[in-house]
Amino acid sequence: MKFLRILYFAMALVAMPIASFAHGGEDHGDAPVPVPTVASAPRAEAQTGDFELVIEQQGPSLLLFLDSFASNEPVIGAQVEVQSGDLQATAAEVVPGAYRVTGGVWALPGTHALTISVQAADTADLLSATLDIPADVVATSAAKAGTTLPAGRSSWIVGAVLVFAFLVFAWLRRRRTAPS
Repeated sequence: MKFLRILYFAMALVAMPIASFAHGGEDHGDAPVPVPTVASAPRAEAQTGDFELVIEQQGPSLLLFLDSFASNEPVIGAQVEVQSGDLQATAAEVVPGAYRVTGGVWALPGTHALTISVQAADTADLLSATLDIPADVVATSAAKAGTTLPAGRSSWIVGAVLVFAFLVFAWLRRRRTAPS
């Protein structure tokens, strides 16, 4: 029993520094707080008297959000076609008001002129937009394709210590109850 108390105390001493890494580099003065920025996917937008369209690149596909200009309601069940240069593709509705076009030249860096044809129940329209994809976005999305750990290194270490403690505890209990 004394050994078990010493083991738990030692594990607590080992786990404490892992959970309390110093992060340093703070001024703690009246320095202005920087505005947080979030990197977002390349986007384009277009609108006419009938429709509003937001286009977002997601890897090798485009996600199109189509709304009615007058009521801002999603346009459901529309036929949407996207044309860029020689490529023409039909978008499939993934959720109400959101359409996806897979593959195409928009996965490459550069400026892409897009022409979008929309045919809803009683309305048809032609929208045009320019999608600008910087080269660093393509490199970043390729780098993100690798595998990453789901948690930080310290979480893995704490988990390993807890598993080790459980195994030692089980071994000690088994050793004590085994007939000698």
